[in-house]
Amino acid sequence: MDEQLLNNRYRLLAPIASGGMAIVYKAHDTLLNRVVAIKVLRQRFAQDPHFLDRFRQEAQAAANLSHPNIVTIYDIGSDAKMPPAGETWHYIVMEYVEGRNLKDWIQESAPFPIASAVEIALQICAGVGHAHRHGLVHCDLKPQNVLITQEGVVKVTDFGIARAYAAIAPEETDTVWGTPHYFAPEQAAGEPPTPASDVYSIGVILYEMLTGRLPFQAKDAHTLALMHLQEPPPPPHQFNPQIPPQLEQIVLKVLSKEPSARYRTAEQLRRILHRYREEGEGATSFYTPVSAYPPASVSAVGAEREAPAGYAQPYEYDEGVAEPYAAASGPDWLAWFLSVVAVLMVLGLIPLWAVVYRSYQALGQPPVPTPTLHPTVTAPPGQAVVPYLIGLEMPQAQAEVERAGLTLAVEEEREDPNHPRPVVLEQDPPAGAVVVQGSTVSVVASKALESPPVPAGLLGLTFNEEIKAGLESYGWRIVTEEEWSREPKGRILAVEPPEGTPLPVGSTLTLTLSSGAEVLLEVNLGDMVNLLSAELNGDRFQPGDLVAVTLRWQARKPVDQSYTAFFHLIGPDGQLVAQDDRIASDPRTWTPGVIVPDTHAVVLPADAPPGTYQLRTGLYLQATMSRLPVVDSGRTTAEEDSILIREIEVGP
Repeated sequence: MDEQLLNNRYRLLAPIASGGMAIVYKAHDTLLNRVVAIKVLRQRFAQDPHFLDRFRQEAQAAANLSHPNIVTIYDIGSDAKMPPAGETWHYIVMEYVEGRNLKDWIQESAPFPIASAVEIALQICAGVGHAHRHGLVHCDLKPQNVLITQEGVVKVTDFGIARAYAAIAPEETDTVWGTPHYFAPEQAAGEPPTPASDVYSIGVILYEMLTGRLPFQAKDAHTLALMHLQEPPPPPHQFNPQIPPQLEQIVLKVLSKEPSARYRTAEQLRRILHRYREEGEGATSFYTPVSAYPPASVSAVGAEREAPAGYAQPYEYDEGVAEPYAAASGPDWLAWFLSVVAVLMVLGLIPLWAVVYRSYQALGQPPVPTPTLHPTVTAPPGQAVVPYLIGLEMPQAQAEVERAGLTLAVEEEREDPNHPRPVVLEQDPPAGAVVVQGSTVSVVASKALESPPVPAGLLGLTFNEEIKAGLESYGWRIVTEEEWSREPKGRILAVEPPEGTPLPVGSTLTLTLSSGAEVLLEVNLGDMVNLLSAELNGDRFQPGDLVAVTLRWQARKPVDQSYTAFFHLIGPDGQLVAQDDRIASDPRTWTPGVIVPDTHAVVLPADAPPGTYQLRTGLYLQATMSRLPVVDSGRTTAEEDSILIREIEVGP
């Protein structure tokens, strides 16, 4: 990118991330001589004064947070001289984190080792709990907003941005709360989020780290919201049998539908997880899931890592900081009350226990043994504990067995369409068995498939990185093509070759995705009006067909004149074929920030030759026939102030 200097201080180096509301750049602070990250609002949000006010308030509140598990905000500002045409850029300057986001690690390595997942969750809770004590709810916790440094330090980012957007578009819950996979039931119901909502989101993240999948999955956001509201999550051990029961109980409590049934703040959840880790190290130390979590400092089982310089241990609870939420500040009186009740109930059971004990003694039976809270598997000298191997790819299984001091033998290989690469399907002895060191663990493994079948169930799904990674694991090259459809953008419409067809490793699998009926344009006309988008009735037509479009305009400032919108159909030879011009809207209805729909239609001539046609639009004053100049063509192109909406195909 061309060198740009923001406010004569921040030199933009390169874009490093992009989202629906902002673009993030790596930049150099020339005043303090340090690398920073700068989040720049997209222009369609930067033009809304209500959003900007709320955005600044939330950013300033987040800037007051100082914690090693929160990305630090250094500066908030704007620059009215940025290209093109002197746009005003509104931005936040943040700590630059050298690392990756948690979602990338989950897609690459989940399920995580138990200790790694708990360690990461502890650090997330430490940062979010600090925010809760200062009266700030994150509202949009998800793995994409959790960064992990090369030293294994977890950093939570994007506090308050979702809440700022909610202030101007509360009805757009999918956008407000980010991906609906992680929001709490009360958020799905449209209620304002609380600290307990953040706790629920942390629970979803922990579930995903432990199992490699989300607790709820659906084809659309509405169905997903209903699942959050109504359906219990599948027990995590169904997808990862290595999860200890005590940890599963914590996860399921955090995913309770009612906020009052969860831990009320992230700090409370942190204390519970810390207590679990201290008490349960022995129970988890022999269970290592599919692949080790990459940062070594995070994956050490049951070990306290040494903190980098200037980094406070996230497990130390700052008793001196007052919590703004009465339910979470000071002594937890509800917890004390419930503890007293529990003690009294246990004391009340002592006489009954004595009666049961005497009855068993009278029958010559041993008393009922008291179950241990955290059973541990230990091996005496010269012996070893058999690791859990099912589901591991063969190189990983070999490494696990050798680490335990045992040897691996493949007893049988068989084809399994669900496992195109060799993985362990069965093992003997089972996981947890104590055997003599050097003993052999026999396994049944899947064969590497030369031509695995194309999986069923792809049609109708919304294509994402998880689906792509899953298909690439078969050894195929994945190619996507877009086609106009009224289905939501990204929906898989066709698969080639079809589902169930054997496809050799190294071949290409082509997915046809819906481009959606709406085309985003984001064009700025004369710094007065934005053309936000256009919705078409198709992209392939026959001569004689009706071609219709609904344009969505939005005034940037008060408009005092009546503009006519033109809709032109341009043929393959560049000549005008048909047009529909009409007044876009009475100026009095062009309230800044309000979206104005504007529908046009033309009929393709019966003798229209086949080929590629252009749909173009713009605004002009009838009195002078002068077009409103295009200042920024946004996501499309413009020639002579005529905006390209989209190209369509006309058949014979």
